[in-house]
Parts: sequence; structure tokens; C-alpha cells
Amino acid sequence: MKVLLLGVTGNVGSRLLPALIAHNHKVVGFVRSPSKLSAEAKSHLETIVVGSAIDSAAIKAAILNNNCDAVVNAAGVAAMTSFHSTGDFPAIFAAVVKAATDAGRERKTPIRCWLMSGFGILEAPKKPYLFADYLPLFPAHKPNYQLIKSHKADELAWSLYCANQLVPKYDKPQYPAPAGCSVDNLVVQADSPPLWSKKFLKIPLIGGYLNVMSQAQDYFATLENIVDVIAGDLEKGLGSEYVGKRVSVKEKSRIK
Repeated sequence: MKVLLLGVTGNVGSRLLPALIAHNHKVVGFVRSPSKLSAEAKSHLETIVVGSAIDSAAIKAAILNNNCDAVVNAAGVAAMTSFHSTGDFPAIFAAVVKAATDAGRERKTPIRCWLMSGFGILEAPKKPYLFADYLPLFPAHKPNYQLIKSHKADELAWSLYCANQLVPKYDKPQYPAPAGCSVDNLVVQADSPPLWSKKFLKIPLIGGYLNVMSQAQDYFATLENIVDVIAGDLEKGLGSEYVGKRVSVKEKSRIK
């Protein structure tokens, strides 16, 4: 599969590149500052497209001109609270969604699309609450989710990786991708966190908050494992079981 990767010079995107290569994908890098690319990253990219990640027309052109089947967005950083500047993250998310949707319509087949999101938009044990209703951090993820879930799978084959905290195992991207870091180290589940306990839920008023606070750190994950989830899933194309889903993981080493 040919993949358009945004954010390849960043913390997540730089690890995604070797993972995508390991899964035999061809990668087109979409960057604002190509000078930030390492020589090794450049050597593994099929093409480098220079542009702004908030320019949906440029992203769409990059998809169509390079015959990309998929888009992975790792550009932008979500603000932790509403008191912090939102930066470009919401605009980048919206631009990628629009570009991929428009490109799919023009091509008459949906683009496979993975975007980074947050733990807060996963379903909490008490319906219809999300974890963000108990722990209102990274508020941009909620409107981003509302935006993307309005798109049907036949117009945009999207998935959201719902990160809690991603912890790099290595200081720098590893080429080839490290063999010991893979989806095999994880339990993966759609829409709600795998193996989530319902402890404390019966406590009046504060049970839901205690439930979240007591477990959230158990869902920190190794970044190099996570990128293997995305890269491996892209091999399934439009047949992936995670199309139209929020995706969460738990490290097998954290299972008690």
C-alpha cells in the first residue's frame, strides 16, 4: 500500500516510518520543513511533498498525484487543557479529514485513514459517558471525534488511535523497525479500553471518577509497539475491522 504520512519529522511520525517500511508499505512524506528530515528518513521515502498540514487542497493533491491508498496523520499536538493554546492541531485534523474525503470521492473509492486521537473519547463503563466526561484533558479530541464520525465508511475509511500516553522505547527512530516492538506485545480493542475493570463504579457520586483515576496509567503504551499496530493494520486495507472505530490498547506486561 502507498501511504501519505504527515508528521514524519515528529515524535510519532518518525517512528511510524520504519514501521510502515517493515510492513512493505511505500511512504510519501508530507512535510512543512524538509530540512528537518534525517538522511535516513529521506532514503526510505518514495517521495517528499512540501506543504502545510492545514492546507486540505495540498494534502488532497498529494494523495491523488502520488496514487496513495492511505493517509496517516501524526502531525500536530493536542493541547492538554482548554487553558492552553489549541495550536494547529484541530485545523490539521479537519484538513486531513476533508482532503482524504474529497480525494476518495474523486477516486470513487474511500481512502484508508489513521489519525491520532485521545483516550478521553473512548467509551466509559457507564453509558453513555466517555472517559473525557470524567477526565477533561486534551479537549480537542472530542470535537475531532464528532467531526470524523459523521463520515460514513464508504466515503472515508477512518480509524482513530486513542492514546493515553505514548512512551518511546528508543531515543531515536530505529532502522529497521525493532523486532521486539510489535502488536504482539499488546491487547487491542475497538471503542473501549481492553480489560478495563469496573471497580469503584458502585460508589455513589465519585465512583466513576475513582474508576478512571485508579486505572488510567495502566494504559500508557510503548510508542514503537503502537506504530506497529497502525502499520500492520494498513495491510488489511479497506477490509480492516477497525474501519470506523476508535482503537485502544493495553500492554500485555501491564496485565495483572
